[in-house]
Order: sequence, then structure tokens, then C-alpha cells
Amino acid sequence: MCIHSVIHPDALYLPPQLPREVCLPCRYGMVSGVMGGDGRLCISRLISTDPAAFLDPAFSPGQRFLPPAGELPAPQDTPAAPQG
Repeated sequence: MCIHSVIHPDALYLPPQLPREVCLPCRYGMVSGVMGGDGRLCISRLISTDPAAFLDPAFSPGQRFLPPAGELPAPQDTPAAPQG
């Protein structure tokens, strides 16, 4: 099939690479977002049963959240060690 377009053919056929969303615990419940290069989470949503949590401006969408040191997600880019 021949497509006449100004867009590169790879952009038409390959799915876009979206950043991996992570979900981390916070004092209200869970925060979901995308990890930045500085180790902070850019919040996209807050998951909580506490209505007061949604009024806290520190947990509004777009804010940067620094998770506690023990709560950082494991890197997904490292290859698994061969077994055996």
C-alpha cells in the first residue's frame, strides 16, 4: 500500500513510546504518575479514600512528589541475570 504523506512512515506504523506510569504509596494512599530524570514523580492522579487528601495542593496533578528512599520503584531497564 502506498501512502503519500509528509509524515515519516515509521510514525504512521509504529506505536508511540509512552513513559511508564508508576504508582507509589503516600501518606494519603497512592499517587500515580511518571518518574522524572531527577527521581521525582510528576503526579497525574491521587488514589485515596480521604476527602481531605484531594484538597492538599502538594498532591494536585502536575506537582512533583519525592518518594521516600525505600519506596523508589525498581528500574525496568536492567536485564535479568542468567539463571543456572
